[in-house]
Amino acid sequence: MNDKPTMKQAQAELLTLLKEFDRICRKNNINYSLHGGTLLGAVRDGGFIPWDDDADVTMLRSDYNKLTECFNEQSEDFRLIDSYLHMPRIIRRNFDADTVFAWIDIMIYDPVTENKLGQKLKFNMQLFYQAMCRDKNTIRLVESKNHGFVKKTLFKSAYIVGKPFSYERKYRWYNRFSQKSLCGKKTLIHRSNDQMKGMKMLIPAECMTEFIDIPYEDTKLMITKHYDTILTISYGPDYMTPVHDQANDEVHDYFRKAFLKHLNIGEQ
Repeated sequence: MNDKPTMKQAQAELLTLLKEFDRICRKNNINYSLHGGTLLGAVRDGGFIPWDDDADVTMLRSDYNKLTECFNEQSEDFRLIDSYLHMPRIIRRNFDADTVFAWIDIMIYDPVTENKLGQKLKFNMQLFYQAMCRDKNTIRLVESKNHGFVKKTLFKSAYIVGKPFSYERKYRWYNRFSQKSLCGKKTLIHRSNDQMKGMKMLIPAECMTEFIDIPYEDTKLMITKHYDTILTISYGPDYMTPVHDQANDEVHDYFRKAFLKHLNIGEQ
């Protein structure tokens, strides 16, 4: 398996994954939107950002639940992994010597209360559940100099509290809380399985109710009609100006290695 592909190879594999994901979503009337750098690349570059070697999509919880019911049955070469570190992913079923290792991250929108105090409580509880879902490899990311002593201590404490419980149980608790607790009037939604920075980016619920097709490399993929609102919230009003955040590259590389270890393929 080629787990250290060139950028061109990685993007070619990601495009194959995105096409299959799009095929199954359309077949089953499931709405989604490209997200993050993948959405930004679609709007700004008509495809991949030159330095982007991952792919992100978002969908409402109701659409994600529909996806889990059909994807693995209907895709011959790819599979949906519902639970690895609170982030569902789509990868190939099998790898040979020439296969590029890449995946799609699926971020899920759940409602969040309009009350500021309630929002803070929900975010922190979700962060607690995320810490419980970490493994011995990814918990090490908490050692980053970007985290203060108190945050590191709380995060590691939650991780230790969760160790006696199975991952499946902790993941169920996390999803149940995200869907059912502190939802308010459901006028606001957020990416409940994102990192804290992403979780706190609230968007109006109507932003995920209308979708359009957009050219992406040699195909067309689906994005929210309100992409400008989401990109502005995510990157600011100057999102059309290219900025390469190399710190994100380092974090992504660490998670890639941890994911390989989790799957018991490639790097060990």
